[in-house]
Amino acid sequence: MRGKIPLRGEEIQNDIRAGKGKYNFSSTTSLNIGNPQAVGQGHITFNREVLSCLINPALINTDAISNDARERARQYRKLLDTPMGAYTSNSKGFQYAREKVAEFINKRDNVTNADAKKIYLTNGAGEGVKLVFNMLIRGGNDGIMIPIPQYPLYSALITLNGGK
Repeated sequence: MRGKIPLRGEEIQNDIRAGKGKYNFSSTTSLNIGNPQAVGQGHITFNREVLSCLINPALINTDAISNDARERARQYRKLLDTPMGAYTSNSKGFQYAREKVAEFINKRDNVTNADAKKIYLTNGAGEGVKLVFNMLIRGGNDGIMIPIPQYPLYSALITLNGGK
């Protein structure tokens, strides 16, 4: 994600833009940050439409949103205990979403012990890792074993939280 290879890629792209250097290609594509739209994958429109309807319920009654997305948003609205954008009544996240995650894990891993009560939803993987490291590291004597090569967030959070 960071380091010598992405930095070299940026140098090459800058050379190409400035007309410097001789390369057998006219552009580069950064693949180090997992950004599928940057490499041509379209937006997942259905998901965005459903979310739009949940955030702005007036959209459920417009033709600007596909019928399938409006119907899914209607289903979800019945399952939500607080409006989208508000804090959930349970700090773990929406109960329905946690149940669906547990179902998915049980099916994917061929197990039966994934339990929605033990699932916490976060605003992405980075926020989840931050939450866990905040809980695990109490001081300078606490260490975390991480894989090498590692995602730079791990070492940054260990340092930030005063761990080893």
